[in-house]
Amino acid sequence: MLLCSCLDCQKATGTGHSAVALAAPDAVTITGETRSFVRPADSGALFTRRFCPTCGTPIAGSSSRAPEAIMLPVGLFGADAEWFVPNQLIFARSRHDWDAMAEGLPRYIRYRDSGEI
Repeated sequence: MLLCSCLDCQKATGTGHSAVALAAPDAVTITGETRSFVRPADSGALFTRRFCPTCGTPIAGSSSRAPEAIMLPVGLFGADAEWFVPNQLIFARSRHDWDAMAEGLPRYIRYRDSGEI
């Protein structure tokens, strides 16, 4: 469970960060039609966002950098998202000062595995 302040997430959410829960792709079932678009990410990976073609609701994301994970936008769960407790902020380099976050939340300049805090 994480927050991401990359510029792509800011544009996709219309705010300062996205809230994401990671899951194994085979643990998630998506029913109904979805559409997707693919774009290069800052890392050089290809990032795919899936959404509902009827209402535009973001459904899931995936990165060629991490094919073992599907990214679920926590807002998708609505009132049932009380379980979400982010454990890190990635792409803190593009976080805005007005986007308030918990003081003790570990922050990484890019990705957690880059070792940069």
